[in-house]
Amino acid sequence: MAGDVGYRERAQAVLGELGEVDFTLALPTDPEDVTWLVREARPDVVVLDATGCEEQVAGVIAALARRAPRLGVVVVCEHLTDAARELHALPKWGWMRDLRTAVQRARIDGNPQNSRRRPLEGPRRDLRSAAGAAIARR
Repeated sequence: MAGDVGYRERAQAVLGELGEVDFTLALPTDPEDVTWLVREARPDVVVLDATGCEEQVAGVIAALARRAPRLGVVVVCEHLTDAARELHALPKWGWMRDLRTAVQRARIDGNPQNSRRRPLEGPRRDLRSAAGAAIARR
């Protein structure tokens, strides 16, 4: 969810290989609107562009933690403000790999503000190729 079309193209290019990408061209500033969109689209992860609206996005994330605790949340921001740092926002136009990794982790960890969930810790590795090489242990 972002307010500019240019980021839509980037998000689809970066995240398209992970699965279907829906994009809403709007600022994620109203918790009720974002919650409604989440209920309608039923995504595993949302990417919120907090550029220029960092404080409102913090409220949206808190609302999503209450209403959709399993939903993964990733925040991007064009400017490295104090408020963006508090949101752990990624650089909006930063490394594509960082965004892809953040979405994969958010899918597992859920909302970072949900105190009932403890994020998985430690390094993660891609287990897709290990599925056929599983070893039964006694």
